[in-house]
Amino acid sequence: MSRRRDTTKLVRWYPQAWRERYGDEFAALLEDSAADGRLTFASRVSIVGSGLRERARGAGLTGDTASPVERVRAGALLVLSAWAVFVVAGASFSKMSEQFDVQVPAASRALPWDAFAIVQKVAVLAALLVGVGAAVAVPALMKLLRDGGWPSISRHIFRATAVTAVAVVATAGLVPWAHSLSFSQRNGNDWPYTIAFLMWALLIVALLGLWTAAAVAIGRRLEFAPAILATEALLAGALTTAMIAMTAATATWWAAIATDAPWFLHGTAPGTSNSPFEPRLAITMAAMAGAAAVAIFGTVRAARSWKLLSTVGVS
Repeated sequence: MSRRRDTTKLVRWYPQAWRERYGDEFAALLEDSAADGRLTFASRVSIVGSGLRERARGAGLTGDTASPVERVRAGALLVLSAWAVFVVAGASFSKMSEQFDVQVPAASRALPWDAFAIVQKVAVLAALLVGVGAAVAVPALMKLLRDGGWPSISRHIFRATAVTAVAVVATAGLVPWAHSLSFSQRNGNDWPYTIAFLMWALLIVALLGLWTAAAVAIGRRLEFAPAILATEALLAGALTTAMIAMTAATATWWAAIATDAPWFLHGTAPGTSNSPFEPRLAITMAAMAGAAAVAIFGTVRAARSWKLLSTVGVS
């Protein structure tokens, strides 16, 4: 019984359509090939990898099995998913850069301040792009609901809504607490608040992830007219450009601070540190760059697929 449950869990890594067609046979094959009642670790990794590749192929992210329309849609949704990761990284950067201008010598503030301003302004533009993309999709969403599509997305909506309610309550309790503390206490010198803030941050990340998952689940089920699909692809490309710009501006800010006020990166007194490296900022930059790279892949995927659509007269 445990072996059957084990193989069933592994088969779930594959998309539903694949499972409906090959799942039973594949599960039986895994049970027969298991040594001493258990699959080897290498076999598990291989199965999971194959399942993820099959999911990517089925979603239109790789290969040419999916239709060009699905590939355009998949590329745009991949950009949206990358944006969710970028938002988390951007929030981390915003937290770490608080009051940086106070620590930087007046003669050296121009470059980091300009870079920081670019991040802020482009972030607002990117949020508007996401909002426009959502607004453009509203008619297709209304059609999905009229056609009885609510059951297919309700689970995602309920989960995201429930976590949103918890986040609202948590935020209502955390904000007054933060206002009662000094800047130093809010930045690591009050352990109860620090632990509460980290838990709140994880809650916000989960909230963002659930709403992004809901948006992707909805987006995969919408029927877009060609012009609307083209608009979503163009918005995805613009959002990708915004992520690239913010990543470059953040890197410029880091370089400027590391040169003129490296002590700020480590939270020490002026002149006490000359190391340009800060682990949290490095992780943040890696997340930004990774998200931008994924977005570039999605944009290229959508653009190439749209070009294929255009050659067959769908435009």
